[in-house]
Amino acid sequence: MRKVQFTETVLRDANQSLIATRLPYSKFEPILETMDKAGFYSAEVWGGATFDVCLRYLREDPWDRLRKIRAKMPNTKLQMLLRGQNILGYKHYPDDVVRKFVEYSVKNGIDIIRIFDALNDVRNLEVAVDETVKQGAHASGTISYTTSPVHTLDKYVQMVKEMKEMGVSSFCIKDMAGIMGPKEAYDLVSAIKDAVPELPLVVHTHSTTGLAFMTYLKAVEAGADVIDTAISPFSGGTSQPATETLAYALRQLGYQVDLDDKVLVQMADFFKGVRADFLKDGTLDPISMATDTQCLNYQIPGGMLSNLISQLKMMNAMDKLDEALAETPKVRADLGYPPLVTPTSQMVGSQAVQNVLAGERYKVVGKEIKAYCRGEYGRTPAPIDPDIQKKILGDTPLVEGRFADSLEPEFEKTKKELGATAKSDEDVLSYIAFPQVAMAFFKDREAGFPVKEETKKVETKKTAPVETAPIPAWQGHVYYAEVPSPVVPGYTTRPIPPFAASYQPPHLKMGRGEDCTGNFTITIDGKPFQVSVVRADAPDAAAPVAAAAPVVAPVAAPAAPAPAAAPAPAPAAAPAPAAAPAAVAAGETAVNSPMPGNIFKVECQVGQSVKAGDVLVVLEAMKMEIEVSAPVDGTVKAVAATVGTAVNTDDLLVTIG
Repeated sequence: MRKVQFTETVLRDANQSLIATRLPYSKFEPILETMDKAGFYSAEVWGGATFDVCLRYLREDPWDRLRKIRAKMPNTKLQMLLRGQNILGYKHYPDDVVRKFVEYSVKNGIDIIRIFDALNDVRNLEVAVDETVKQGAHASGTISYTTSPVHTLDKYVQMVKEMKEMGVSSFCIKDMAGIMGPKEAYDLVSAIKDAVPELPLVVHTHSTTGLAFMTYLKAVEAGADVIDTAISPFSGGTSQPATETLAYALRQLGYQVDLDDKVLVQMADFFKGVRADFLKDGTLDPISMATDTQCLNYQIPGGMLSNLISQLKMMNAMDKLDEALAETPKVRADLGYPPLVTPTSQMVGSQAVQNVLAGERYKVVGKEIKAYCRGEYGRTPAPIDPDIQKKILGDTPLVEGRFADSLEPEFEKTKKELGATAKSDEDVLSYIAFPQVAMAFFKDREAGFPVKEETKKVETKKTAPVETAPIPAWQGHVYYAEVPSPVVPGYTTRPIPPFAASYQPPHLKMGRGEDCTGNFTITIDGKPFQVSVVRADAPDAAAPVAAAAPVVAPVAAPAAPAPAAAPAPAPAAAPAPAAAPAAVAAGETAVNSPMPGNIFKVECQVGQSVKAGDVLVVLEAMKMEIEVSAPVDGTVKAVAATVGTAVNTDDLLVTIG
């Protein structure tokens, strides 16, 4: 009787795929000691988006999270996902950083590191595999599975042989989009087992297309040793198939499965409650739970799909989802058929969205796409469309050889620069991976993660108190109000920066049937803003509510404050703006934001001479860096962009004269 083992994904990939990784430690801590008794081959607990989301949204130190899990699960191998030379980010890091990250991952509790490269370029696996072996951990060499005219069985088998020479302890077929059918699984597993029978083989897939259960059964029949599954409440849809179902089916088929069914029942009961919480607050979107056979065409993996939905919601562009999905395979073909796994899934998906929103293909191109087209991410499976490459790069030279060989060591230099700000080497690694996000986290940690105060003035109708508990479903979303422009007189629509993590927008309460109408004063980053709110289904809802105005204007500007309780105009009346935004002066050129995002860098200053094509501002949008360049030669007359603030499409960033 052949044994089949299970890797449980609920603490990483399952919740990443279904709820965009918004599962805080406090939600699952009570079940960890029980999980430790289940008999899993491993529990996937770290990597992927976990690191980023812990710092950015959950206000958790990801390293501390890992140590806590390790303490609660001493008998289970803990597993993480590592993007090879990309580690956990979206660019290549120097070899010294890769080695340090692997070293401290193992020191903090990781036993198995599943190492992959988005392009299946084995050169990008070498350093991570070598350091994993040196640290005494298990290196699992990984194929990023995809289908295309250039991805063949022979190429996958050749890749496995090369990874064996590196010293990996097992192989994994990572089908991140759930597109591997049962025959493809049987053929690929058989070929790998014929070529390298002595090493264990793991198969990973998603339920997105509905193929996963059949795929796993045929993979096991062909010789797979381990399969990735998720406890039932967090299974299905863009996640993995259910752990309990496959354990039951495989036992019926005569395989040995050493999982404790009583423990699985306890886990399922626990995570039913967790799932209900995320359904209630809207984090778990029904789209993520559905079977979508079109994924066989657009090939977006589960984690990317849930994040894509979240990002389109933030941009009020959910109506563009189908168009963005249709654009995705076209972008993928243009870029040489990269497997759609992080970071290439994010890059291709984001580019597809930008193509759709801009109304012109490759009008807006992220910094990462430019780096990809240069060759910084490695060898593409097929050549990039030369016309597209020329449009994106112009005359920029291409990279030759392994890009990481050109990178200077970074760890010790960054550690010295951070000084006392970094409390540990782990902090240094967090900063290198996500500089702005980590620095904001360090500041909040130093201040004891204070809850920001929101006050409220009651001026109309009945009211309800503002709740201050964090709501993960909306944290980080951008909300808009009419506030004075710091650049031009008058009022213009600008976003409220999404930093008030504790503030709950009134519309979330309205969904629970509460009446939260009235005038409010909310304080964001120390600046109070007065906001008038009316229910959408109120009798006078057709009339616009008064624009939000700051209680104390940050700059001198003509303001038209809203009356405390002015009667709403008739529905047919056109709304009168508080003040029309002023245009730039004659002869000057406005450089506006091409899409919603946060200001990541400002690369210019007033009085600076610039040439067309010079980078003025870098946005962070959809986890990508979008460079906004000067459209003309000239002199910078004004800079409206401020690092760390949010902007909407067409918001003024820079004025050139």
